[in-house]
This record gives sequence, structure tokens and C-alpha cells, in this order.
Amino acid sequence: MNEAELRALFAEIDTDGDGRISIVELAEGFKAEGAQGHLAEEVKKAMKADANHDGVLDFEEFRTLQK
Repeated sequence: MNEAELRALFAEIDTDGDGRISIVELAEGFKAEGAQGHLAEEVKKAMKADANHDGVLDFEEFRTLQK
């Protein structure tokens, strides 16, 4: 995924447009992708990218999930 596509995906998941993805937004994004069966597990894995432990993912943290 290139930079523009990644930023577009981030913006799509960041539904309130604050530049950060909350746990709720992340869960909704996973549900939209059909990950309902293991939703809690997927969110937990993704939140490990929260390097500064503020409970949200900024773009740089989100980018690490795509590697």
C-alpha cells in the first residue's frame, strides 16, 4: 500500500477527523472489513502499535500496522 492509499485508509477509519484513531473507530473499521469473529483480538493486536500509550493511534503508529 502506498503512502496516499494508507493516508486515505487512515482518514476513512478516523471517522471524527481528529487525526487519531480511537479504539471505537478501530473496532468499527475492523467490523467493516468483516473481522467480527475475532474483533477483540484484532483490536488488541492493533493497539500494541500505540507507542506512546495514549489509547489512540496517530498516523505514524497506524503506519506500523501496515508493515
